[in-house]
Amino acid sequence: MPDIYTTDWYDELKDLLNRNPDMEKSAPKGPLKVLGRLFGDGRSPYLGEGDQRFFVVLLNDGKCTEYYEVDEPPPRKEFDFIFEIPAAIFEEVAAGIVDPVEVGLKGTIKITGDMRILIRHADLVNVVQAVYQREVETTWPKAKPPYPSP
Repeated sequence: MPDIYTTDWYDELKDLLNRNPDMEKSAPKGPLKVLGRLFGDGRSPYLGEGDQRFFVVLLNDGKCTEYYEVDEPPPRKEFDFIFEIPAAIFEEVAAGIVDPVEVGLKGTIKITGDMRILIRHADLVNVVQAVYQREVETTWPKAKPPYPSP
């Protein structure tokens, strides 16, 4: 059971995505490059207010070929999608207590990219959510969500 935000955690997520039979069916054909930007929101014990964390996810023909954290964000133009998420919300998604589609529709998650592709492959979000919620066994060394409201 890897700790959240460790290399082992990202590797396990990648492996679980690739073992999920719905992943290949739901993901777009060809390459897709995603940047996740998490930002401290005053609730997460893992990311202080004003701090940021970036991770890159590369998909190719329905397989997750890369899922890793970077210290500095690469140029935004390199990505098909950029998701900007309050850290506590991301952690609540990872813990299986928040629906990413619901918070995305409310504007809590800012999404940059061609929304037609995202809508066409909406099932991919459900696959990723299922992996976070039911398959990966995350260890929470500081605290497990839900967190108290500020």
